[in-house]
Amino acid sequence: MSDEVTRSAGSFQTALEMKSVSKQFVGTLAVDHVDFNVRAGEVHALIGENGAGKSTLMKMIAGSFNDYSGAIYIDGKSIFLNTPAQSKKNGIEMIYQELSLAMPLSIAENVLVGRLPKKGLFLNRELIVKETRRCLEMVGLGHLDPMLQIEEISQHEGQLVEIAKALGNNPSILVMDEPTSALSREEVKRLFTIIHDLKKSGLAIVYISHHLPEIFQVADRVTVLRDGRKIGTKEIDKVTSGELVQMMVGKSVKEFYSHTSHARENKRLRVEDLSRHGFFHDVSFSAFEGEILGICGLSGAGRSEIARVLVGLDDKDSGKVYLDEKEITLKNMGQAVANRIIYLTENRKTEGLALRLDIKENILAGLIPELIKKGIYQESAGIDKVNELIEELSIYPPDSSRIVGNLSGGNQQKVLLAKWMACETKVLILDEPTRGVDIGAKMTIHQSIERLAGEGNTVILISSDLPELVSLSSRVLIMRKGRIIKEMPKEDCTEESVLLAANGEGV
Repeated sequence: MSDEVTRSAGSFQTALEMKSVSKQFVGTLAVDHVDFNVRAGEVHALIGENGAGKSTLMKMIAGSFNDYSGAIYIDGKSIFLNTPAQSKKNGIEMIYQELSLAMPLSIAENVLVGRLPKKGLFLNRELIVKETRRCLEMVGLGHLDPMLQIEEISQHEGQLVEIAKALGNNPSILVMDEPTSALSREEVKRLFTIIHDLKKSGLAIVYISHHLPEIFQVADRVTVLRDGRKIGTKEIDKVTSGELVQMMVGKSVKEFYSHTSHARENKRLRVEDLSRHGFFHDVSFSAFEGEILGICGLSGAGRSEIARVLVGLDDKDSGKVYLDEKEITLKNMGQAVANRIIYLTENRKTEGLALRLDIKENILAGLIPELIKKGIYQESAGIDKVNELIEELSIYPPDSSRIVGNLSGGNQQKVLLAKWMACETKVLILDEPTRGVDIGAKMTIHQSIERLAGEGNTVILISSDLPELVSLSSRVLIMRKGRIIKEMPKEDCTEESVLLAANGEGV
């Protein structure tokens, strides 16, 4: 970083200040005269429902817009940030929820992008390795080979590499958007230790998260946005989670997690000795009509891999699968949909949605065979179903012609769920259905899951959200190292018991 923008910790009490900033899109005032500031050496949490304006507000300081109104001050100096390069020059770094790493390139090429050290006309490999290791050590990844390709490391390691990349630029203001979405509990603890050290060095941190317990662990202050407006800013030790929820959704949320079991005696899905070498082994279980069957396990336990085999995305090595007591062998997702077995992937942007298409086209994607009459695709025949699902899931904005890539993360997740709810289902496999969504969207999704089970659908819920898993599931299967090690009835399920079992304790 050049000398003119190098800052000493605490040179100004307020590192970043935004005064009455606004941003208008066609037909939507996404940010409406918001005041926001973050001090050097503090973590200021920014929360609100999906679509509240959090990402738009932060994109302003990232230099993504040149048409916002209001004023932005950095260290007391008024600056109009209209390009990402200008934001970086002024010491601002962004860490986004969705990884921006180039998968075919090495860790070093990603961490040092735009600043790879040279020796004459050639790259200086020795300095590249040394500088990359320095950045990786800041996030506890000093053991990784800087020359490894990103596609060779795990998703949670990729998240930490993303953070290392930002820290390597020596920022004075760091924005972290859902930085723990792909991290295990131990990795979250490590990240919080890193954040604590960064605070002590004088870094100003804006922390965006949908997980309220995280906010209370890591933040000094919290600001709530709703419908593009600032609802209020509170000192973290002077507010409760209930008050924050009420500020976010505009009403009190009491019985947030609740589920009445609708399980019936009819066995809908039966799995016998299913294996995929290297991922899971000898897995057997049954799921009943109207049941919400939870599957829990630590990262790498094999949960998602089972789901992918069940819908034909990956091949099994052995074992049998029965639907309504009839053996089935699925070779692809199309066959799974035809058999009314649906899989909602955890990777909505890369595997679940067509981001360049609109809401209507995404929701109807699973119904294309049914909407083809005499060789002609009749999209209009499905528009009533689309509008019905937009209303049920409170998709915002409620406009079926909106491009999905322009929606907030929570509304994208609702569109993905609507896509499969539009199909007739027997078994609905939900892989992290509420990851990265706000509390209001989570409630809406839970209500839809409850309705689907009540109508007799079998729901398999794969979730790392323990309150969600414990409260919604009729039973929970605990996985560890590719095997089911325990089945827990609802009456025995608590967050503590499930977590202990997932770690191999008490089993």
